[in-house]
Amino acid sequence: MPPQNSWKKRRSNLKKILSIALRISITLLLLVFLFGRTDIKGLAGIARGSDVWRLVSAFVLYIFLNFLVILRWQALLHGLSIRVGLSCVTVTYLSSQFFNLVLPSTIGGDAVRTIDMAKHASCPSSGVLATVILDRVGGFFGLMTVLTLALLFGYRILNDPAIIIVALILFGMILLLFGIAFWGRFFGSIFRHVPFEKLRDYLYKIHEATASFKGRRNVLFFVWFLSCIGQAGISFMYYLASEAIGVHIEPIYFFILVPVIMVFSVIPVSIGGLGVRDTACVILLGKIGMAAEKAFALSLINFGFIFIVSIIGGLTYVFALPRRRV
Repeated sequence: MPPQNSWKKRRSNLKKILSIALRISITLLLLVFLFGRTDIKGLAGIARGSDVWRLVSAFVLYIFLNFLVILRWQALLHGLSIRVGLSCVTVTYLSSQFFNLVLPSTIGGDAVRTIDMAKHASCPSSGVLATVILDRVGGFFGLMTVLTLALLFGYRILNDPAIIIVALILFGMILLLFGIAFWGRFFGSIFRHVPFEKLRDYLYKIHEATASFKGRRNVLFFVWFLSCIGQAGISFMYYLASEAIGVHIEPIYFFILVPVIMVFSVIPVSIGGLGVRDTACVILLGKIGMAAEKAFALSLINFGFIFIVSIIGGLTYVFALPRRRV
């Protein structure tokens, strides 16, 4: 290997290591900050006094919402004539959830989804990646829809301009993503200057796949519909969990605030959103009078659900994927 290429590779690896170290540091600092400002005995008391059956109900709802995401992704795959069964999509999706947890961002899980499905379905990875991207975009669009409807009915109750600002930022992000996914000129104006020809060609293949869904509006509508149900379900799951720990707040607040919490949780500055999501929970739910330890407990319950599904995904990755490929 030429010395110059060797140096570039070492520099690239160093950047990755520094990026991971920075995200781990941010996660730990935020958690230390939250635990330092939270009554630990109070958290233990909340855990002891929780309504187990309501927690189980919230977890069952979370499992169901993950199933909706699997159906959503399968619909997108079928939209590109990638005919795979529900069991195959489920195995790949669950495996990706494990990597979403252990890697610094959800990009790792999406890469697992793309690579595994492309190998199993014997199709170009660009097409599979296009469905993963549209799955993410559809999720954001559903989140925006639920947040908008909740604000129409509940803004006067909360009366916080910061929520409107976040909603407008989210709307701008969705417009940007839609432009990249479906508008050729807009996509070209952004990516035509990518210096590496192979990478540029690969990005154009992804765009061609996403843009082809303009002729499959029924699929896009189905994806949006499932995304709306999913986001509303996440908000209701938080409500159930809050009832389980003895917090009795009107559900409309969760339909307004949980989408905003979700936006913060996908910012790629921590490990799996941990720390960022918890801080957002404490700050935003504090606006409606929820005690810090209860808001933190609510966030930890949500992380517990994510952790359980991720562990199931890890076991799926270890035991199911190798047998499926034999």
